[in-house]
Parts: sequence; structure tokens; C-alpha cells
Amino acid sequence: MHRWTILLLAAGLRECRPDDSNGGLKRLVVRETVGNHFSEVIVNALTRYYVQNHSSTQVMRLSTVSDGTYDLQSDIMDEVMQRTSRSIAYEFRSALGPSRRPRIFNIAFIDGYGAFEQLFRSLDPAENDFAGYYLIVLTAYGRRIASDTLARIFALLWTMNVINVNIVSADLEDQSRWQSVLMHTYYPYRAGGNCERIVPHLLHRFRKGQRLDRSVELFPSKLSNLHGCPVTVGTFHLPPYMLLSPAGSYGGLEGDLLRALSRKLNFTVRLVVPDDGELWGRTPPPSVDVAGANRTGGGASSASGCVRLVLTERVNLTLGRFAIRGDRNLVMKSSRSYYTVRMVFAVPAGREYTPFEKLFRPFSRSVWVLVTLYLLAGMVVIGTVLLLHRPAVRDFVYGRGVSTPVLNLLGVLFGGAVVQLPMRNFARTLLFLWMYYCLVVRTCYQGSLYEYLQERKNFSPLQTVDALVRNDYRFYSLHGTSLYLERMPQILSRITWLPDDDASVDRLLTELATRQARTSALFIDLERVAYHNRFYVRGGLVYIANVVLVRLPIGIYYPKKSCLANRFDHELDRLRTSGYVSYRLGHYLNYDAFKGPTDYQPLPTPLTTDQLVGCYETLFGLLLVATGLLLLELASRWFVSLRQLLTFLQAE
Repeated sequence: MHRWTILLLAAGLRECRPDDSNGGLKRLVVRETVGNHFSEVIVNALTRYYVQNHSSTQVMRLSTVSDGTYDLQSDIMDEVMQRTSRSIAYEFRSALGPSRRPRIFNIAFIDGYGAFEQLFRSLDPAENDFAGYYLIVLTAYGRRIASDTLARIFALLWTMNVINVNIVSADLEDQSRWQSVLMHTYYPYRAGGNCERIVPHLLHRFRKGQRLDRSVELFPSKLSNLHGCPVTVGTFHLPPYMLLSPAGSYGGLEGDLLRALSRKLNFTVRLVVPDDGELWGRTPPPSVDVAGANRTGGGASSASGCVRLVLTERVNLTLGRFAIRGDRNLVMKSSRSYYTVRMVFAVPAGREYTPFEKLFRPFSRSVWVLVTLYLLAGMVVIGTVLLLHRPAVRDFVYGRGVSTPVLNLLGVLFGGAVVQLPMRNFARTLLFLWMYYCLVVRTCYQGSLYEYLQERKNFSPLQTVDALVRNDYRFYSLHGTSLYLERMPQILSRITWLPDDDASVDRLLTELATRQARTSALFIDLERVAYHNRFYVRGGLVYIANVVLVRLPIGIYYPKKSCLANRFDHELDRLRTSGYVSYRLGHYLNYDAFKGPTDYQPLPTPLTTDQLVGCYETLFGLLLVATGLLLLELASRWFVSLRQLLTFLQAE
């Protein structure tokens, strides 16, 4: 990970030789034992911690004390660059235009705290990566670097979230020729409750005449153990990502990730919920100066929700299904994505099959078409024979003395008996083939019908956005996700915006599960629907339109200058690659409802009256038909044409 790395080297130089001709400093006399050793320490830091032959190193310098310190900076720069010019490329800072990307490797020469403050307060996080390396050479002569100066420098750097800081100075107390160079640093998180207490700490002493020990870690990791210090987190209740209880405990996918990070890095969690009624919140408009907004807080006034908590630095980080996108990256720093959310439309289940419709479910549509065609073919053959009026053909096809061939055809189909059998072999063969066909069809139908009568089955829910629009569905969405629907005018014209709270989402999901909102669709992430189907399955299942509209990588957002981002990213990568995210998701989600219908397992239970309603309806319909035919026969006494028609139908 990138580390905040600043090496401040202070050269305490006492001797100078005046120039009588101009009254100035002719040249600065630096002790050979100290000056050469300074160069060795600087070169050692550059060659060990700066990427070589890859990215240029930006050089910055500022002298506010005298021209003499400016000359001293030039001397040190010349010696260091001469020894590293073959491995490191240098580029001087320019105010002509911004760089294409934030500078990671930097070296600065200053001559006091005033120059340091002036230089570093002018740095812009958009052009200078505060997670990079900063090598600062502090040149001062004729006076001792006071310890309070180190503390002031460290305090200013901590406000900028620069934590891996090294200040190197000459040991002026040592008057021997083996004068050493001291390296100081500070730890923002220390044991014993010393959280964010900035105290200079001696990291290492470099002695002249001794080889530089490369086993010494010049920039030790300071965030691998936060020693129980609090980390403030801005979040809100949003299943299944963050589950907040009134007692103050938390869970959910991101809650579990936060707990795993707190255990690994040893910090305590302090939760803060936005008090303006918004969840994620708005980002400042693009017209707002991002850098100025971060420094003055001007951009935070137009922000809201957790975004505002981050911009005002009331929290160290925020999470809660935060989609990583461009407008947020302009004002905040994002972590690596640890999960991708799929945004879909949650819809109610399809209409339940009526008892009468269940009678047609044992066969597919193509089978029903074939059965109907076979039946029509038999009737066409019988009708053709009747129209020919040739007894020989009639006796050959369906037998002598058979006066009701259509009734026999339907009777065999439904399992009835044949009163008069044909005498000819061909007619008997046709009858046998028809009986065998009907036996197979009837057996398959009756065997499947028992299963389908007992099964609770619905029509499939609508699967496309066009189908939802055609069926006049009403759409719902949270304000926080409105950005992803801007390019769907057919949806925006009939959408209802819900308040930014999970209670409204939960209420609408319950209505969809119980089919109280039969023509409604909720724009929500698939994981939220899967969470509802796991813990509220008794109220019914919520289905989805099988079209993923948007895929959103989610992550954690930090203030632009946060020092926690890189360390947290390192731990998040380890958790993600270990399968921890998918493992914890399994505790909150149920995707079974999205896999399609499962095979029905029939149980040996008797049919109920409710399940036989369709059969009763069919029987009632047939009784009505029989009654109608009886009435027609009775009426045929007075209507000659009707009597002729009925006589034709039952004639031989």
C-alpha cells in the first residue's frame, strides 16, 4: 500500500565565513562528518523507498530565512541528485498547470517551520497524493532545532492525515567527530489510550563511520494496530448490508466486514447516523471547487446524508451499499470494491391458476393441439362416411349397425364402453388403435392431474421492463437511486419516489409478497429482495424481473485525505479473496426463489374439495350441455328444421 512517508532532515549548521566585500554569506561551511552523512541518509531513503525508473520524483523547495539556506539547499540537492540521477528521474514543481495525475514521489527542501507550513498548506490532494512518499530536507543553521518545532510539524502533518513521517536532524549535543544523525517520527495510535496524541519519537540514530543497516525499517507500519482507538463510521440501517439495533449493535454484510476489520486492526467502532433524514446523501455540484471545499467546508453545505458527514470529517469513513461512482470520487476517496450489487425490479408473483385452469396443466399446449387434431380427424372421417351415403363404406370403416359413431368416439376417449362392436376386421382394428391411443393419453393425463390439482401454482411474473410498461405497472424507487433511472423516460413518467429509509422499502416488499400491490414494481437491489425472502418467507415471496438494469460496485468512502484507506484496502483484499464476503452473504440471503420452480414432491394425501373445484365446474358445464340438448329435443316437435337436424345427427 502507499504510505504517508515524509523524511525531514534538519541540518544544524553553525559555522559560516563572512564576505567583507558584500556583507553577505560567501559560503556555508558544513562539517564534513555531518554533511556527507546527511547525503548518505537521504540517498539511502530514496533508493529504498522510491520507485526507480518508473515514476518521476517531484522536487519542491522554499527558503524563507535567508539566501544562505537557499544555497545550502542547492548544495544538498546537487549531491543527492548526482548520486541518484541514473536511477531516479526528477521534475521540478510548476504552477503553470495541474499534473495529469497526483504526484506520489516528492522531495522538498525548506529551512524552517514557516516555510514548511507555507509549502504544505498549498498542496492540493487532487495534484499531490498524500498517500505517497514525501522526503523533506529541513535546512537550518546557526541554531538548534527545538523539540517543539518537531511537535508542531507533526501536528500539522496529522491534520493532513500524513502519518508515516520521519524527521532527520543532526545530533548537536554530540560534539565528537562521530556526530550522528537522528531520525524522529510519531505514532498517532499508541497503547494506553494515547489516541491521536502527537508526540515526537526517536526512531533511529545513524552514526558516522557505521554502515547503514538495511534491516532497520525507516517507515514502519503505523496502522497495523490501532490499539483500541475509536474509528467513527457514518452509516444507516440498510438490510442486508448494515443492520442496526436500538441497543447499538450492528450486523449485516458490511457490518460483519467492519467487525472483521476492527478485530484485525484492533480498533473500536463508533457509529454515527445522518440526522438530516437522508441515507447516502447528495454530493456537491460540479461547480464547487473540490479542493477549496475540502479545506473550507464550503462544499459540505450543499451535501447531505453520509456524504456530508465525510466532507465535514465528522466520521473517518462511511459505508452502506455505497456505489463507487465519479461524482463521489471527486470529493471523497473510495476503497476497492468488495462486492457488485445488481439493481432490478422487484415484482409480485403472477396470478394464481384457477381450479379450472389447472385441468389443462397436465399437458403442454403442443400436446393439447395434437389431441385436438386427432379428435377432429376422427370426426372428419365419420362425417365424410355419412355424407357419402354408401352402406358398404360405412360397414367397412366403423361397422354395420353402429348408429352413433361420434358418441362411440367420445365415449372411448373418456373411458366409456362401446355398446355395439363392429364385425369387420378393419373396423375392429381402427377401434383397437383408437382405444389404445385413448388409454395412453387418458392414463398420462389422470396421473399428472392428481399432482397439479394439489400444487399451488402461479403464472410466471413479468420478466422485462417493456412487459411492465405494457401492463401499466406503477414504479417505485428511493431518492438515493434516482440517478440510475434518468435514461428511462418510460419509467420516470410513472414513478413514485419513496422516502430514504428502509421502512418504506420493507412495507412495499410486504405488499408485493402478499400481492396487495399487484401492478407495482420496486427498483431495488437483488440482495435486498433475497434478504426479505429469507427472513419473511411466511408472508410470501417477492420475485424479480429477470433483467439486471445496473451493476454497482460498492465500497467504503473516506475523506479525501484519509490515511486509513490504503490499510483498509489491504485487509479488504484479504477478506475478499478468502471468500469471507460470499460466506457472510449466505447468512442473510436466500436466492432459491430466483432459480425457477422446483420439482413438486407429491405426498400420498387425499384430494380436498377445494382442489376438485375445477372438476365440479366441468361437471356442471356438461350437465348444462345435456340439459340444453334435452330441451332442444323437446322443442323439435314444434320446429321442423331442428327435428331434421337432430334426426341427421343420430341417423345411421
